[in-house]
Amino acid sequence: MKLVVRRLRSLDVVVIGGGPSGLSASWSAASRGVEVVVLEEHEEIGRPRHCAGLVSGEGLKLIDMPRRSEYVESEVRKALLVADDFYVELRKLGEPVYVLDREAFDKAMADRATNRGAEILLEKRVKRVEKRGDEYLVKTSDSSYACKVVIDGEGAVSKLARDMGLEGPKLKIPALQIEVKGRIHLDEVLVILGSEWAPGFFSWVIPLSDGGLRVGLASIIGQCDILLRRLIKRHPLVSKLLREARVRRKYGGMIVIGPPRKTHEGNFMVVGDAAGQTKPLTGGGVVYGALCGSLAGMVASCIVNGRADASLYERSWRSFLGLEERLGMILRKALVADGAGELLKFAFKSGLLPLIEKNVHYEYHVGSMIKKPYLLLLASSLLALSLPTKAFKYFL
Repeated sequence: MKLVVRRLRSLDVVVIGGGPSGLSASWSAASRGVEVVVLEEHEEIGRPRHCAGLVSGEGLKLIDMPRRSEYVESEVRKALLVADDFYVELRKLGEPVYVLDREAFDKAMADRATNRGAEILLEKRVKRVEKRGDEYLVKTSDSSYACKVVIDGEGAVSKLARDMGLEGPKLKIPALQIEVKGRIHLDEVLVILGSEWAPGFFSWVIPLSDGGLRVGLASIIGQCDILLRRLIKRHPLVSKLLREARVRRKYGGMIVIGPPRKTHEGNFMVVGDAAGQTKPLTGGGVVYGALCGSLAGMVASCIVNGRADASLYERSWRSFLGLEERLGMILRKALVADGAGELLKFAFKSGLLPLIEKNVHYEYHVGSMIKKPYLLLLASSLLALSLPTKAFKYFL
């Protein structure tokens, strides 16, 4: 029988997980003078690789991460939306969309946190969290940490949150992505719609600066490996692009969509993918997760100093993103139920796409439409003329 001796350490805040949400939380809390430790289960920040890595210039500014060549692989200003044999190009006005090297980006976020005094411990997988009076006991395989506040950024698995009596994200969608190498010229992101290729979601092709591509998809039915092979071999555009390409990397993951009803219990706060804080239409979570992590770190410092409790975190992040999440979920259901391809064709023929191109914010899809009431009214009116029963269902 092996005897395990756990060392107990006391501090203000424990952050679980070294992804963008956890690192943003630790940076925010440490910047306000509280003692913070980040427990990351892997041996290196930024690994294993995951995520398509698309973030707008506006998004980087929102999370106080300026554009740097060390983690920006390329930039794009156009997206080609593909539905069957129908193609529509959308331009990104204003700042471009950046393709991130997520490993380098996460490491830069870690440096930002440690520069403010946060401590990051690697290969520290948290087994459980226990409430002990006014404190929490966070246990790994070889250590224990007593703290006043826990910020849970463990990712899509959300096991610790469930152990604390909280629900996980509403949707968990399996995803798979490959990176290929070759002399491929592509200056726009391809977004491939249609249940034939990715049931319940979509497929993507993202250009990299070295002539390579990121090709991936997510599907509500799983079977991502089979679907991705089929996309590469049979899709008219993708098969041509990848004809002479070589796969250099393959990685999977889980896209989460839809936050639960509650993201805190006592002074245990859940952030990022574990809280379903992603864009409802695309599942992108870097910006939303980092924003909510920063809010959690701010609230943690207030808790430590006796000025607030974790309900402030709940109110704060929902005031920023709650409406976007709720309306985005409704729109997502409409797109999945009625076919994104058909709605795309309708938007093109009705002349709605140029208005979307001009007015819809990359990070706040639905929220930016609400700020332009005429755009929302036009969309609902045009849809009513074309599909009256569906317009009644989704807009009235």
